[in-house]
Amino acid sequence: MKLIVGFILFVQVAFSADFTYPDFKQCFEKNKKSFVYFGDIRAVAVGKHIAIAYSKTKPTVPYIKFDPFLNLYMFESKKPLNPVKLKTTYGLKVGEWIAGMDESSLYAGNFAKAGDVLDTFYLQNSKIDANSIVSCLCCDVYGLGVGSGAFIGSEYIKRFIESKTVFYGDIGARFVQQGQEFIVHDLDPFYENQKLKVGDKILKIDNNKVYSLKGLNQKILFSKLNQKLKLEVLRGTALVKLDVLVASREGGGGLNDSFLEKKGIFFDADMSIKKINKDSFGEINGLKVGDKLLQIDQIKIESLTQLRAFFSKTKETNVNLLFDREDFQFFVNLSL
Repeated sequence: MKLIVGFILFVQVAFSADFTYPDFKQCFEKNKKSFVYFGDIRAVAVGKHIAIAYSKTKPTVPYIKFDPFLNLYMFESKKPLNPVKLKTTYGLKVGEWIAGMDESSLYAGNFAKAGDVLDTFYLQNSKIDANSIVSCLCCDVYGLGVGSGAFIGSEYIKRFIESKTVFYGDIGARFVQQGQEFIVHDLDPFYENQKLKVGDKILKIDNNKVYSLKGLNQKILFSKLNQKLKLEVLRGTALVKLDVLVASREGGGGLNDSFLEKKGIFFDADMSIKKINKDSFGEINGLKVGDKLLQIDQIKIESLTQLRAFFSKTKETNVNLLFDREDFQFFVNLSL
């Protein structure tokens, strides 16, 4: 007989007189003082005069900093605020009691799983609305809610607060986890001097063993531009040591990740262009917002996953991208 463990507990504890354990009511009373509004956006105080909020749309009120990868905005308050105390998620274990709360509601649940990269964050099964906070039983805060039971971890929030500019590192590779192995799945054709190969198994990074996909990605994302990382990989049966340089990450999270972001082209989920950077390859070649990518070199492309897979496998140095613009189809040549 198999024992199946599912973290499905879900308890609304706000205004519940008979709730006895775990008791987050003290944390609720403490942390609700950290909520502040800027226009109609609820934000969370993270400093004496600064607060942050998650939003998929641009605020109508002034803000001082924006992270397009995480859809995070920073606001400044002239009045003193009551900042939350951020707690690292590194020790957060599956099954641990945590709570999502805003200024009027409190929901307790069990931590279910951790995300691995910019667009997955950390997930759990309690109710976590956008711009609620996630508290542990000691009342410290693990992160900021983004809705649908997901939240941005405190490490990303601290980095956003402390960084003068928004930057995430990239070594031109995307990874997947298979069992306890961490494997190169996609390779960016525009990353210079690529030393990794599809199928490489990442064993160590900077002499530290890789234990999680979250840890591997975060090590790269939080690196500095042109920093050298030491990788130890298993390529087939051969142990290979590589030095790789950190470049600037262009896609992921709130920005879709197709690898063509380096060419100034940003797609939506339907492979239509939603943004083109000024003076980029995309603009110079006459592409416009709304143009839809149909295929590359006779290969039909219907998703970002297929596009990354094509770039990872092709041996060509020049490819033709077929776009559709209001039933008019045209090619754009791209050098890899």
